[in-house]
Amino acid sequence: MPLWSPSASPDGKVSRATGGRVRVLTGDDTRALHKLLDADPVGNTSVAAALQQRGTAAVGKGRQSALLLGIDAAEPHSGADRRLISACWLGSNIIPVGADPTTAKQFGRAARALRRRVSSIYGRSEAVLALFEATGWSNHREVRAHQPLMVMYQEPEMRPLPGVRPSKPEEFSAVEQACAAMFTEELGFSPYDHGASQYRDRIRGLIQAGHSLIAVDPESRQITFKAEFGSVTEQAVQVQGVWVNPLWRGRGMAAPGMAAVVNYGLRLAPRVSLYVNGYNTPAIRAYERVGFQHAGAYSTVLF
Repeated sequence: MPLWSPSASPDGKVSRATGGRVRVLTGDDTRALHKLLDADPVGNTSVAAALQQRGTAAVGKGRQSALLLGIDAAEPHSGADRRLISACWLGSNIIPVGADPTTAKQFGRAARALRRRVSSIYGRSEAVLALFEATGWSNHREVRAHQPLMVMYQEPEMRPLPGVRPSKPEEFSAVEQACAAMFTEELGFSPYDHGASQYRDRIRGLIQAGHSLIAVDPESRQITFKAEFGSVTEQAVQVQGVWVNPLWRGRGMAAPGMAAVVNYGLRLAPRVSLYVNGYNTPAIRAYERVGFQHAGAYSTVLF
């Protein structure tokens, strides 16, 4: 799929592909989009964080900038010309927001018309699977159809793993190695395949923000446990990249490590969430022991 070019008039392409049902959002839609995101703060954390950073629902600057698509209610809404009922982030990832299978299919047709090159489609399961089907794309690596979404609202009763703390800038190399090892193990390919500089910038940003947490063995100085807050808003944080060094596995570090992560996360927002592959039974049980509750399911399509 070639990249979209600004000269290609995305709004026109989207409108033609969806019979006028889907449109490209503008800055005037920012308030309505915030309201839509607030309806599901756990499911929408990543898009809410991206909107918070961008500050507007308008199309970003640059050839590869993300845009936001929206669908309005079919009937006029009292006191307003439009009422946004669902949306979709379309950038290097595609993330439906407040979409049911019907509206998700419209977003899939729009994505197909724009022919964006993407790394993944992820979000609430029904919407993601319907959206992906509507694209007709067959170049995917894998479909992870069931990924439990889990959330905590209170500090764990479990004793946290001692020594878990924010990473320091001078520890960047060690953190990068741990992140790359986790990514490759989890996804089966190197994170550098999608751009080494962007990947390293992402890790540096997490460290600088205090959103990269690690535990270090005092003797070997190796990272034994790590996790990141991949998305942070005023309403929720989403944990990503949970990893125990293979040399320290089998010692019961995962659950107390996550207990420490939750304690840090609750300093930033009233909810701490994550999603996990449905086949990863040991991880799910560890998160349940910490106190995480099930809050539906995600799906991810990897390209």
